[in-house]
Formats: sequence, structure tokens, C-alpha cells
Amino acid sequence: MNKSIGRWLVAVPLIAWLPAVFAEVPGDGDQLAEIVVTAQKRAESLQTVPLSITTFGTQELQDRAVENFMDYATSVPNLGFGASGDGAANSRTISIRGVSGDNTTGFYLDETPLPDSLDPRIVDINHIEVLRGPQGTLYGARSMGGTVRLLTNQPDTNNFSATVHGGLSKTDHTSAPNYVADGVVNLPLIHDTMALRVVGFFDREAGFFERKFPDNTGGLATVRDVGRSVVQGGSASLLWKIGDSLTITPRILHQETAYNGFPFADATPDNLHPTNFVQTRTFNDPEGGSDRWTLYSLGIHYSLPWGELVSSTSYFDRLVVEREDESDVVSLFFYDPAGLPPVFSQITEIKPLHRFVQEVRFASQLSGPLQFVLGAYFSQTNGQSTPGYYPQTIVPGLTNLSGYPGDLFFYQNYPSTIREPAVFGELSYNVTKQLKLTGGARWYEIESTASGTEQGAAVGVAVFDTPTTQTEVGVNPKFQADYQLTQDAMVYATAAKGFRPGGLVPTVPAAEALGCPAQLAALGLTTAQTHKYQSDSLWNYELGTKTAWLDNRLTVNADVFYIDWKDIQQQILLGCGFQFRTNAGAAKSEGTELEVHARPLHGLDVSAGLGYQHAVITKAGAGGAESPLQPGDRVYQVPDWTANTSATYTIPLTSTFSLVNNLTYSYVGESKSANNDPFNPRTRSPYSIVDARCALTFGRNEVALVGKNLTNEHANLADNRSIAVELPGRPRIVTNQPLTIGIEFRSTFQ
Repeated sequence: MNKSIGRWLVAVPLIAWLPAVFAEVPGDGDQLAEIVVTAQKRAESLQTVPLSITTFGTQELQDRAVENFMDYATSVPNLGFGASGDGAANSRTISIRGVSGDNTTGFYLDETPLPDSLDPRIVDINHIEVLRGPQGTLYGARSMGGTVRLLTNQPDTNNFSATVHGGLSKTDHTSAPNYVADGVVNLPLIHDTMALRVVGFFDREAGFFERKFPDNTGGLATVRDVGRSVVQGGSASLLWKIGDSLTITPRILHQETAYNGFPFADATPDNLHPTNFVQTRTFNDPEGGSDRWTLYSLGIHYSLPWGELVSSTSYFDRLVVEREDESDVVSLFFYDPAGLPPVFSQITEIKPLHRFVQEVRFASQLSGPLQFVLGAYFSQTNGQSTPGYYPQTIVPGLTNLSGYPGDLFFYQNYPSTIREPAVFGELSYNVTKQLKLTGGARWYEIESTASGTEQGAAVGVAVFDTPTTQTEVGVNPKFQADYQLTQDAMVYATAAKGFRPGGLVPTVPAAEALGCPAQLAALGLTTAQTHKYQSDSLWNYELGTKTAWLDNRLTVNADVFYIDWKDIQQQILLGCGFQFRTNAGAAKSEGTELEVHARPLHGLDVSAGLGYQHAVITKAGAGGAESPLQPGDRVYQVPDWTANTSATYTIPLTSTFSLVNNLTYSYVGESKSANNDPFNPRTRSPYSIVDARCALTFGRNEVALVGKNLTNEHANLADNRSIAVELPGRPRIVTNQPLTIGIEFRSTFQ
């Protein structure tokens, strides 16, 4: 604890120092610009919204050289993330306020809900909003811990503009450079009526791993640049104004990522620190895969004297294909005992997803004390409730060793369909000029249908699940009160419910030889009970304040919260190698958040954030005393402390040239990971990330020196849950990009 406290206390001296600086230089600073957010489905000033929100604007994203999720996620109090799923592209999950697991955090690109494992490239983003606390009324299921929103720039019908950006960098432990290029063009087609906005990007990140394997001479051959990734894509959006009231905006956005390996460091059970970037294997079997997704959307906004009617239609299509070398696993379990040489084997995981979403809502703009938002929502998702393992994994000669008829090692196909209609609304009423009361609710129905099969020697007796439908209906409420103490200070109190849908998964194999039935019996369960699980829910109780000081040169926002989480969906990984999900146990999370933003001197912008969350189990899960989670145990994947500071200092050199310097520090505390052995969770050590950027600006151009991860921190982002199974004695640790130094330029034409 002393080590953790010492590292996050870097934020406290800064906060204490700010008033002294203001006192010494009265009137010499700039006022903070108003930050406008749309968290409540209407445009409002951040300081008037009774929610705990972290924002990053366009200029801030540029000054920090933000390109991907990790670049900004480590600067959000009480936001945690890690690899909780199979493989790489689908594995990341986000936790907010100690609410962890897949489908607990909403992730939006403009009006469209997307999987939280997605990592859209940060190009042409207007701003980012991170909402803490359940957002189940306005954002629905999967926002029980909070919601991350990426808001893009919209076409401008009056002004032509074009921006080009490029960069070249070098990462430690790599044998090739990184390079990035992107561009944005805004083209008015009909003045004040129609405009086209086009975005394109390309990013090649060198691999910092190398693969070693036996060669024909008895030595080891080496393949470098393993883990290399290439991200490319773009978007085109058209804005059409029809009269003064109606705006129509169709858009298509596409991104694809190809990678020739996984960013997983080999480790030992005694040393989980990912410092070794060598992957030693029996065969030269390239891993990796691709993640391709396209988002089609149509937005319609119709303004009326008393409010705005919004229709948002979208179709999201994603396909993740990943290949993993399972040669060592298959050889260990099937070949070594027979004294045979190791065998080459590779397993492929395919995860398709197709989602249609339609939302229609009306947000009022009334002159009286009453305001409301009313809407209807529908989505249909088709895909795999679990990743599909096809084509079939074949191991030559497997029949002679296992007795299984045929050489099929594993095959799984489990298509599913989820339909979600909902009706929602929030109503607020100003009782007095200072006091506002808000109430909201969301009625929902979630219908899940799935069927499928698991076959092969790894399963034993084949599993065939016939088509099954599960339906859940409920209401998600919210209550809130906020009081304006002065023009620059408010307090608020919130009680809100969040929920996560249940679903269907493949039944755990009943073959006695695998040992699954006996292991389930120890938990008080049967194989039939592993096929479905119900929704879980929580109540969040929060008290917060938002204040502005010193002629709006300083803002201080803080809150405390308590979360009561019931019927937790728990992913149980059995010793037989199979997993299932069940509802069992309860947890609580309590903590606080503090964010400070200041302009103490002319040209100096400073921000700091601090979060603490104590998330623990309060009731044992499945199996009672035999459950891997017992009262007092920490909730997995949740850091205790998070802290960040950032300072941007602009120094005018001449009337044309300026230096813009940014230094950002982020700290993520210790957490537990139990992806492979829930009975023996592994500790993820705390880590710190230091980034810096120094830019020379002249006119609408800039050249910048960028440093990422300057302390060369090798963070443990979780033990990877292998597509096949973790090789005993060789955990694979998901880690971040090492020290990277580069140069970039940006030019804007108008």
C-alpha cells in the first residue's frame, strides 16, 4: 500500500500548488473554455450536468498525441481495462467503478453502440466523453458501470478545409520503424446546404517480439518483427440540410487491422512481469489474424420550436479471425506420453458480428421548468454467442493416440440472435431556481436465441444444443436531484440502476473422461445448468459536486459512490478446460473521484485526476464455500488506485512561431486477473505511463517530437486466455508498446 500511495500522490502536490500560483499571478491567466457535452442526449455545459464525466477535446487529443484507446484510457479516474476474452482483438474489456467483465461498459461511436473490445483510430474525433456510473436509462443494457463515447466531427456546409498528418517513430525492441499517415477533407458541395467529409488513415506499428524455433542444424532460428500490426481505413459522411429544420447525415466508416502475432509475453508462474519479448516455440507457426469492421449509419435531426427529434439508424458488421499455435499443448497432452515427436497444430477462432440498431427520440427545449427526453430503441444482433472454432482443427494421427474416431481435435459453432426493443425517458423539473429533480426509466425486453455444437477429441462426447430462446423483461429506473449553490457551484445526488443481459452459451461437455461433470458437481451444478444465465444488475448511489473558482480559471469536480451488485455473471473456467457463465454471488464497490482543471498562468493548462475504488465480493458465487470467489476477495480486473496529471504549456516565440509542450503521467494500480485459474488469481502489478510531446507551430502547421512510454514500462494487462488452452508453466501476459520516440507533422488548409 505504501508503494501505491507514494506513486499516486504525484497528483496531490499539484492540486495543493494551484491556489498559490493563482494568488501570485492575479489576473495573468486565461479563463477555461466552456466544455459542451451531450451525455444526456442534449447539448449542455459540462459543469451543469449532474454526472461524473471525464472529457478530452480535439486540441487536447492532439497535444497528447492520442491515437488509440490506451492513450486516453489511462487518464480516466476509476477506469480499468484488461484482456478478459480469448485471443487479442476480442479480448479487451473495460471496467468503471469496479464493475468489470464483458458487456458492463457501454462503448459508443456517435449514436451507435459498439463492442467495448473495439479500438477505433482516433482520427477526426471532436471529443471523447467517459460517463461514470450506470447509464441504463438513456443508454440501456451494457452500460451498468458507465459509458465511453467517441464523438466525431460533422461535415461543414460553409467552409472548405483539409488536414494532413504523418509521423515516423521507432519502438524499443523492434527491427523496423513505425509510420502513420492520415488526412481529412471537408468539401462544401452546396453552400449552407450540403457538404462531404472524407477521412483516411494508415498506421503501421512494428512488432517488438521475436519468435525462436529449432532449425535443421540443431540451433535456433529467429523471426523478428512479430506482433506487427497494420491499421487502415476511412470514412465518408454527407450532410444535407433541407430548409432550416431538417438535417440528414449518412455515413460509412471502415477499419481493418492485420497482425502477424500477438502482443503476449511468455512468462513463468513465478514471474509475471512481461520483460522477455522472445517467444520460443517448437515450430515456426505464425500466429495473428485480422479484425475488419464497417459501420453504416444514417442520422436525421429535425428541429422544432419546442425541441429536437432525432432518428439514428446503423448497421455494424465485424469479422475477427485469429490463429493460435497450439502445437505445444497438443504435443504435451497427446504425444509426449506416447514417446512420439511433437506435432504441428494450429487452431483458428472466428467471431462474426452483425448488428442493426434503430433509435428515435425527442429532447425538449421548453421555456418552463419542465424538460424531458423520450425515445424508443430496437436492436438485433446476429453472430456467435461464443467465438466459433472453424474450420475444424485437425491433428494427424490423433485417432491412434486418443481413441477418438477421426483426427478432429476441436470444432465449435454456436450462432445466436439477440433482439432488444426498449422504450425510455427522463423528465426533469426545476422545483426552484436552484433545485432540479430528475426521474427516468427504461422498459426493455431482451430475447436471445442460440443453438450449436461442440465436437472433437477435446470434447469427447459431442455436444448438440437444440435451438433455445430466453426472454427477459424489466424496467431500469433512475432518480436524481441537483442543487445550484451559486452560479459556479452545484451539488447532486443520484440513485440509478444498471443491468447486463443474460444469454445462452454451449453446454459443458458431459464426458466423464474429461472430468467436467465431477468438477461441476463440486460446485453444486450439473452440465444442463451451464447452458444459460440470467441478467445481473446493480444500484449506484452517488453524491457529487462541480465547482468553478477564480473567475473560471479553476474547476474542481468530485464525487463519492457506493454500488450494490447482485446476481453477478461469473465466467467459471473449469480444470477440464471448458468454461461457462452463471449467476452467483454479490459484490460492492465504493470509492471516490476527483478531477481538477486549471489555467494558472497565461499559456499553461493543467489537469489532474484521482480515483479510488474498493470492489470486493460480499457473497460467495457458485458452489458456496467451493467457489473461487469468497467474501472479501477483490473483484477481478479492477485497479484500486488510478491517477493522472497533464500539463500543456504554450510559449510564443515570434508572431508566427510557438512551442506547445505537453507532459502526461498516468498511474494504474494493482489488480487481480483470473482468466486461466480463478482459484489462484494472478496479481497485475501497478504501472505508470509517461508521455511527452513538443510541437513547433507556425500558422496552421506544426512539427512535433513525440515520446510514448518514456520510462519504458512493460505493463501486465492480464494473463491471456488462450484460444485453445494455456500451456502449463507458460502463462502469456498481454502487454503494452515499449518506449517509442518519433516525429510527426500536421498541416491544415482552409
